Amino acid sequence: MDYHSIHGYDRASFDSPGTHRLPTVSASQALDELDNGASTHVSTGIEDLDRSLIANIAADSQDTTKGGVQRGQVTEIWGPPGAGKTALGLQLTANALCDGDAVVWVVISSLSALVNSALPKSHDGKATSKSNKGPSPSAKRTQALLSIVNALHKLAATRNCAVVVLSQCATKMHSERGATLTAAVNASVWEQGISTRLVMFRDWAWQENNLTSVFLAGLQKLDGKACPEVVENVVAFKVELDGVSQVPYEALQTFELARRKRKLGQTELEVPDSEDDEDYGWADEDEAAMPAPPPQWQGSEDLILGQDIGQSEDENSEQEEPVTDDESIMK
Repeated sequence: MDYHSIHGYDRASFDSPGTHRLPTVSASQALDELDNGASTHVSTGIEDLDRSLIANIAADSQDTTKGGVQRGQVTEIWGPPGAGKTALGLQLTANALCDGDAVVWVVISSLSALVNSALPKSHDGKATSKSNKGPSPSAKRTQALLSIVNALHKLAATRNCAVVVLSQCATKMHSERGATLTAAVNASVWEQGISTRLVMFRDWAWQENNLTSVFLAGLQKLDGKACPEVVENVVAFKVELDGVSQVPYEALQTFELARRKRKLGQTELEVPDSEDDEDYGWADEDEAAMPAPPPQWQGSEDLILGQDIGQSEDENSEQEEPVTDDESIMK
């Protein structure tokens, strides 16, 4: 009894000695696939987001070419919990199935935590022993990430499929800018292997004179090239029973809070008593410029946790089904 009779054959052909070579495609077939723009992309269900995912075409262009997540590439969608990553992934799955394509959904419980635990970024500060001539933990981590991203690239290229990775976020400290959110796996070798990257977050938007919470998707990298801005072509959408749908979005007006730095002698610095009424630089016109809060205001934690406005944590736990925000790889 041989190996393949027990375990079967590798569908991705990774065990073949010629896996480094791309499949042969005739010129006529390549021309037909190029003319048919819909066959090269998987729609996200959001028209403006599909157009922004087409390289060399402006988001406001009148070109009618259908866009979306490109086949043959690895696309990463990352963001905090409750930002709509799973909903967008399910919409991609539904659109692919409607087009007659097959979908494979792989769920890995916290891939970033698994990688960081097995392959830490650096050693715990102690010098390696001279007798240990093997690679350092940092080198092992780089090799493992490189192997993973190369395998995903090979799968996307050989099968002409769209590989979408849903990942979480982590906090990164900067000496001057403070703490910022970044992708959970933020190694340079991983970022170089990702062809397209989308970031998901939530914000407030005005709809019919009401302040409501919407899902936002922004572009950070397209077709192997990083965007000039940190986030570009931000699109707002909402999640309904029949899928995602785009909504009009206009960012709330921002106000300059930073004041001109003055010398210490000009500030007449003093520590007021706790009983004194002190505004600490908050002017009356600042309060008038702030948007009116929605009913039953709960705070900014709703943007991250995704709770419904006006409901407590206990109410949400009773009404919602338990959903894990696992990192997923969909192809």
